[in-house]
Amino acid sequence: MLEKTVFFRATAEADSLPKSVAEIIFSGRSNVGKSSVINALCSQKNLARISKTPGRTRSINVYSVSLRKWIVDLPGYGFARVSLQEKKLWNKMMEECIIKRNSNKTVYIVIDAFVGPTELDFDMTKWLKEYNISFKIIANKCDKVPQTISEDEIQSKAAECFGTDKPNVFTVSAKKRNGFNKLKTDILKFFNS
Repeated sequence: MLEKTVFFRATAEADSLPKSVAEIIFSGRSNVGKSSVINALCSQKNLARISKTPGRTRSINVYSVSLRKWIVDLPGYGFARVSLQEKKLWNKMMEECIIKRNSNKTVYIVIDAFVGPTELDFDMTKWLKEYNISFKIIANKCDKVPQTISEDEIQSKAAECFGTDKPNVFTVSAKKRNGFNKLKTDILKFFNS
């Protein structure tokens, strides 16, 4: 199902999007690998545009998994060489997409497993909790973590940091395309519920 995902629309206005049945929303700081995770998740190379430059995703990018079931890629929060005005626009986009749209959704926050959670990641989860929005954590770039640290340890630490259950943390490497089976199963379960 995810392998047949196609680009649907890019927009700066979340309210211009039609009503969906279900949305998986990818959020995370700039350059954490959200687009790479989407490509690996959907077993496609160039579905989501990737770049080494932080702040490349500048709109709400929507991918259609099946009829009105979407994967949504938001602009990264935090460091990006863009104007303050553009950063404010990104914050507005995130708020409209996550909070104001009345849709069945789960937010997956992508963090860097090597760097660990940042203050911005904690701010994001706090914000989601305030609005009672369901979220899960994807620890990307696990290939960079020393082999002495197990994926189980990464999961446990992230679960503790974000105040969530361990099954809500997924360890992956978009670069090596490892660890996506559990994440795919979780997403498909959500789409089919």
